[in-house]
Amino acid sequence: MPRPSQILTRPPLSAVEIEAASYVGSKEHKAKKWWGGLPGAKLGKDGKPRRPKKQRTTICWLVDKTDRDLASQWVRDALEKKQYRYYEGDKRYPKHIWHKDKDGQFWFGFLLNSAQGSYKGWPIDESEKIENFG
Repeated sequence: MPRPSQILTRPPLSAVEIEAASYVGSKEHKAKKWWGGLPGAKLGKDGKPRRPKKQRTTICWLVDKTDRDLASQWVRDALEKKQYRYYEGDKRYPKHIWHKDKDGQFWFGFLLNSAQGSYKGWPIDESEKIENFG
């Protein structure tokens, strides 16, 4: 007999919940001033982003309000297409989402506020596979 899933099945998000979800961004993935303020990415001597106790940091180049609106639509698209994974402690919104933009770039989203459906996100390198998140 197969082992039962540890992740509870959940009813789909409503259209209202999907429309309320948004991208808010995060300074640790920004190398330029952005709508949320000053960048927080630390660049090493080699010019690559670094964060203490992290393997690496991917820079997100979405920095203006138009980019924020576009990424918020990506969040809603991912939720609508069920491109996400719930974890045991998740509330209404899933912790991890992903989206492929019109240029073929994959983006990973991480839930910041489970009540509001607010996400931060960053581009996924070609070396990473989307299966790692789903």
